[in-house]
Amino acid sequence: MAAGTFSIDRCPHSKQRIFLSIDVTDSTKIKSSSSQPEYTSNEWAKTFLSFLHRIDVVYKKKLVDIVNKYCPIIDCQKCTPKSTVESPSQTVKTWKYIGDEVVLMADLVCDIYQASLHVLSLAETIKDFNNDPDNTLRIKGTAWVAGFPVDNIEHNLSISENHKVEDFLGPLIDLGFRLSKFATEDRLIISASLALFITREPKMEAPIEYMNERKYRFPLCFGGFVEVKGVKDGKHPLIWYPVKETEESELCIVEHNKLEKFLIGKEVPFKNWPYAQFIPGTCEFDLHYIEQYDKVIKEQKKYPHSIYFKEK
Repeated sequence: MAAGTFSIDRCPHSKQRIFLSIDVTDSTKIKSSSSQPEYTSNEWAKTFLSFLHRIDVVYKKKLVDIVNKYCPIIDCQKCTPKSTVESPSQTVKTWKYIGDEVVLMADLVCDIYQASLHVLSLAETIKDFNNDPDNTLRIKGTAWVAGFPVDNIEHNLSISENHKVEDFLGPLIDLGFRLSKFATEDRLIISASLALFITREPKMEAPIEYMNERKYRFPLCFGGFVEVKGVKDGKHPLIWYPVKETEESELCIVEHNKLEKFLIGKEVPFKNWPYAQFIPGTCEFDLHYIEQYDKVIKEQKKYPHSIYFKEK
């Protein structure tokens, strides 16, 4: 273990989570299209409710397909629990519904491949859904990561003594929702933190089919910067996975090593970049994180809805 670091046992509650937003495009227009027979008399409600009740299942099935495709070839169990590989759908939870948007989440217990498999599964879900002629709706996606308990807070909203709702607050949670406005059917937007995780992963031995070519690292596109409240200088790198294979996407694809160097060396959206937090898979923390962690846990024990409240 590197000098000045501590093992994961020193910070047992530290987690990185990936959040996956699936949203309907042009939803207001669809609901307002009373001239279309299939959407008159609130018939649109059936379409939307059907989508909300099944899209998480669609994603989980796609994740199982992706894991079954890649994990026999790449070493998914290198630092991933056996249950994650054998039953990947059970590791994904539906966090919340926001109107026409469904937000899923999963713990990242390892930074080797796991983040990439989730992004790839979301991209394939969007592609298959939008290409299905039986679907009258079309969807878009956003993916991001957030670390806990430093910088972001995990808490329970008590509806009753036996019913508690898991929820999260923090700048990286807000960032994901703010980035989602840049998502399109062709662009699966990912946060810079998530992009950094992906660029750190070794190349897959099972190539991904893209633009009729076999690529060993799925493509990431970089489109400059966008204005986002709450980040450094009010700007954030615009990074996406090109869901649709277009000439524009091909021109925007950036090499992983160049993107990684750029993200580490120039643009830091928040004071505490993921490298200053717990990095899944490394099982180590730097001294700065340990100091923050101890302070955060001590403070959160005072919060009635904190998961650490009255913890002994």
